[in-house]
Amino acid sequence: MVRRSDWQPKPPDFRVTVWDSGSSLPQPVQAEADDEGGRGLALVESCSDDWGVVDYTDKDAGVTGKAVWFALAPPKPEEQHG
Repeated sequence: MVRRSDWQPKPPDFRVTVWDSGSSLPQPVQAEADDEGGRGLALVESCSDDWGVVDYTDKDAGVTGKAVWFALAPPKPEEQHG
């Protein structure tokens, strides 16, 4: 499986995208306290201003893959420390 990541300082937000060649799309799950996995999308959702998944699968072309991205909005001027 190929994994890559990229960041884009795209106004007005900061956007990070992580993609791989796997064919399955991530699904949110409810992790129990002692589970070792299952918190990824919950962490992304709780720490970002926006997020999503893009499916790049094209079965006719034999291409599989997806990207998960999240965006962070810049602080408002009144929230900045000076």
